[in-house]
Formats: sequence, C-alpha cells, structure tokens
Amino acid sequence: MEILFWLTAGLLAHTYVVYPVSLPVLSLFFSLRRKQGNPNKFKVSMVIAAHNEEKVIEEKIRNSFDLEFPRKNLEILIGSDASTDRTNAIVSKYAPDVKLFAFNNRGGKASVLNQLVPRASGDILVFCDANTMLLRNALQKLLAHFDDPSIGCVCGRLILHDAGHSALGIGESMYWNLESEIKKLEGKLGIVIGANGGIYAIRRELFERIPVDKTVMDDFFVTTRVLKAGKAAIYEPQAIGSEETSLETYGEFHRKVRISQANFNLLPKYVPLLNPLRGLVAYGFFSHKFLRWIAPMLMMVLLVSNALLLGRGPLYYAAFAAQVLLYFVAGLGYARNGKTRKSKLLLIPFYFVSMNLALAMGMFRAMFKSEGGMWRRIERSDIFRIDTPPGRMPAATAQRVKVNELSS
Repeated sequence: MEILFWLTAGLLAHTYVVYPVSLPVLSLFFSLRRKQGNPNKFKVSMVIAAHNEEKVIEEKIRNSFDLEFPRKNLEILIGSDASTDRTNAIVSKYAPDVKLFAFNNRGGKASVLNQLVPRASGDILVFCDANTMLLRNALQKLLAHFDDPSIGCVCGRLILHDAGHSALGIGESMYWNLESEIKKLEGKLGIVIGANGGIYAIRRELFERIPVDKTVMDDFFVTTRVLKAGKAAIYEPQAIGSEETSLETYGEFHRKVRISQANFNLLPKYVPLLNPLRGLVAYGFFSHKFLRWIAPMLMMVLLVSNALLLGRGPLYYAAFAAQVLLYFVAGLGYARNGKTRKSKLLLIPFYFVSMNLALAMGMFRAMFKSEGGMWRRIERSDIFRIDTPPGRMPAATAQRVKVNELSS
C-alpha cells in the first residue's frame, strides 16, 4: 500500500511540478536552432469551420483581411456546418475573396476540415476558429519558421479572456497562462504536444484525415500526426490570437468534459507516441498529456491508499489532511461561484478539482457512451462590438498583449 501511495504521489508531482521544471533544463541541451525566412513567399490557405457563427463571422473575415500578409497569397476557406442562422448569408457577401462551402448535413468540425483541406491550394494550412481574432502580424510570425524543412507545425499563442466572470472561466484563463509557458518551453525542443486550435499552421502534406466516427480534438490529432511524421512542432509566442472563455461555469465545464472524451476516444492512436525510441516526444506526451488524462484516477488511488495508511506515522496524517483541505476549499469555491472576484484564493483548488472531475467524466463517456463527431456550440460572449475597427482588439486585450509580449 505504501508503494502505491508513493507511486501515485510521484506521478502527480511529476506531471504538475517536475515536468514543467525539467523543460528549461532540457532546453539547455536539446534546443532547436531555428532559422527564419521570408513569410510572404508562401501560398497560405486559412481554414475555418463554422456553425451558427453570425455574431462573430463578419468580424473574423474583416480581421483576416486586415492581416499584414499579401492578399494574393492568402485564400480564406470557410466551411459552414449546416448553419441555420445568417452565417452563410454574411460570408457570401465577401465572395470571391472568401470561399464559402455550405454543407447541408451536420457533420462536425472534423468532417468540415476534412472536406476543406482537399479544396485548399496553399502550401501552408492555417487553422483558425471563427471566434479567434488575430493580431495583424500573426501570420508573419507563424510563417517565418517554415523556411526550416524540419519544422512541420507552428503553434501560436491564444490569449483567453474571462467574459462571464464564472469561476471556471477565470480559472481557465489562469491555467491557460501556465499552459502557454509550458508550450513555449516545449516549442524550444520542437515537441509542442497539442497546438492551440484557434491559431496554428502546418505544412499541407502533413495533414492526415481526421477520424469522424467519434468526438475528436482536431488540433491535438493534427499536431500529433506531425510529430509522428518526425517533424518538429514549435511555439511562436508573438503569433497572437484572442478569444473569450465561456459565459457560464457549466459551459466551460461541459467543454472540458468534451475535450477529455475526445482524447480518450482516440487514445489507441496516441499510444505509439509513448514509444521510448521517440525520445523527447515520448517524454513530453507521457508527462504533459497521458499523466494529466489519468490524474483523476491517480488522485482517487492516492486518497484511498492514504486513508488506509493512517496510523503509520504523522506524515500520512498530514498528507491526508492536505487532500481533504484541497477538496474542502474547492467546495467553497463552488459554493461562492458568482462571487469569484472576491475569492480568488478559492479559484485554484476549485478549478483544479473541477478540471479533474471533467477529465473523469470524459473518460467515462468515452468508455460507455457512443457519440458521433459533432460538437455542441458553447456560448461565449461577443469578442468585439460591431463598431470595433477591423483587426483591432479591445483596450483590455491590447493591454494584456503588450504586457505578455514584454515578458516573452
């Protein structure tokens, strides 16, 4: 029982503490030597899947037009997944500068991407979400790296802003800042384990058809295929996109459950990445993803084994008390949801426990619930007002971008 306790404690400590700390050390020895070239020479296809995005799709198109990139080298493809609002009508106004592919039958995001990519003519595919707005130089920053033939994927930085002030929304923003730092460190090693779906680019020939029979995280699947092909996946912190977190706590929680379910759905396809012969890729996937996915089970085993070890010494009493305190404080965070601005100290335990509960529910659904590849739209606040100038971000967003760039 003691072996089980220390093993689970060690694995949890590894994924949340040891792995992030180890990355700067590894980068001293295995950092990629990046060379940047002229980004304007590439033919680029921006691929966007949309379902009922009338609130943001026009601003997204204007934002894309306003990017600092030659229009003659940029094609924009929007796949409308059986939209029932004004999405199709809005996109149609921008033809032929924007190519609309309206699909009558709902297939899900992966299905839309599978149908858009063969229609794309670009050497580089840039994947964006309809509600993600890019800074003007985002494409320049992404594409400059593709002069290096060893690089297959470049992931941009996605900045999340809390829209509804829900506890999970604020917690997601805090967690995402930490994840961005980890991606930056992984990027130095060329092993970004999962791109930011709102802004990333890959070489067209590396795209592999995404499974559509089950819910799937398309960005994670596409990135892992690049790594499987032996190409590097890097992170460019100055290629910036911005979007809002969910308006309500339930929306953010539901999104986490869907992500977890999608990851477990395709776990057999990801297991080969654990092959030790893959070196740093295997280390990154095991440490950053696999252990995170099974963390709820590890936490449960840790608590039960700890309870059975009470009486073996004060160390086990202290460890058990710490775990109980974590769940108690998380419960207070749940009880005070809606007053999170006055109880930020409760956010970290609340978000941590909620995130792992969502992981557990996603794993359960992947094991016992059959589901197709369609997504349910999680309502997020309007990214920008209608009177916002094209390509601009709100003042609060712009200020955060400036602060983050100074720290990059």
